[in-house]
Amino acid sequence: MKEFIASEKARLQSLFDEFNRDGSIIVMREGRDIPLPLGLVDSYTVTRVAPHFDAQGNTTKTDFWVMFKSVGYNNGYQYAHTIKVVAWGCEDTYELDLTDDLGRHYHIELIMDITEHDYVLDWRTWQSYKAANAAEFEIIDAQLLAEHTAIAEGWQ
Repeated sequence: MKEFIASEKARLQSLFDEFNRDGSIIVMREGRDIPLPLGLVDSYTVTRVAPHFDAQGNTTKTDFWVMFKSVGYNNGYQYAHTIKVVAWGCEDTYELDLTDDLGRHYHIELIMDITEHDYVLDWRTWQSYKAANAAEFEIIDAQLLAEHTAIAEGWQ
């Protein structure tokens, strides 16, 4: 079981590889037509995986928890969020849709210079800032990962 969970966690984490490398924006829809832009995201980390099995022991679906950190997350806890993902879809490599356990829909898009030039510039500035302050971010990242993993593990 541990091997399966580790494998599934790695598979789900790979969904976010390109977004973590090149930057993304995220928008939430909370059961209404008006989207709520959540802004430029630094990274996504799968913190927990919970597979569901049928009577024969076959996996029927997998819920997972993902922590996402917005650019500027070194300014406070309000920049990091954990959601329980109960459904997801990926029509192409540039977009990812997540649905949480409360029915909220999150749309993630890879930023591209041709369409989101300002976001790309902000992303590059952020990445330079993080690199120049790597020791500080190592501590912050470890703390956030521990906190958000505990949140995910305590989630029912």
